[in-house]
Amino acid sequence: MRIGDLVRVHWGNCDWSGEEDIDWGYTSGVVVGEIQYWNADARANKSPICGDIDIYVHGKRTKYNIGRCEVIVEDR
Repeated sequence: MRIGDLVRVHWGNCDWSGEEDIDWGYTSGVVVGEIQYWNADARANKSPICGDIDIYVHGKRTKYNIGRCEVIVEDR
């Protein structure tokens, strides 16, 4: 995942409880910042659940857990 990638973002309740599109859902976003791992161990292991990434989603720039984002299209 890198700056400029289009990603599918899971928002809301991470256990999928409640009603889809009200309590949780998926939307598109764009990566606008590098991954910030929470600690040295997470950085060394590139842990997808122990880091945040800046994305532009729902009209604003915000931090999301990288584990909630997946690249939609890779053009590498």
